[in-house]
Amino acid sequence: MGMPKASEEFIDMLNEALAEEMASIFQYMWDHILARGMESPAIAEKFKELAMTEMRHAYMLAERIDLLGGLPTTQIGEIKIGGDLRQMLRDNLELEYETIDLYRRLIKQAEKEEDYVTRRILEEILKDTEEHARDLQSILGQ
Repeated sequence: MGMPKASEEFIDMLNEALAEEMASIFQYMWDHILARGMESPAIAEKFKELAMTEMRHAYMLAERIDLLGGLPTTQIGEIKIGGDLRQMLRDNLELEYETIDLYRRLIKQAEKEEDYVTRRILEEILKDTEEHARDLQSILGQ
């Protein structure tokens, strides 16, 4: 049995997700550093924890893209840095919402391509991402 192959469209979508995960890593990492300086140690630690999870997601995606015959992107999505703590939280929540929408589209595409292993990986990442959004909503009091 040969290696799985994916459509170019699916690889492009996976690379879009990879670029977003890499943007999330940097955004959370910088927010962690800035929040520490704002005397917000609990939120700073949460940002650090989220950056580490996003790194795991990026690795999972890059590994899967490679296995499917694609080339993992080196592009990074848009990064929003700065502002007060509430603005950081809102920017991060917005990024999580965008990523949730992307993963839902990716899961549908995985089903269309009958790639159930990738779908399972994407569902795991989606679950984490939805949890991140809930955590950020809770911190913001939404």
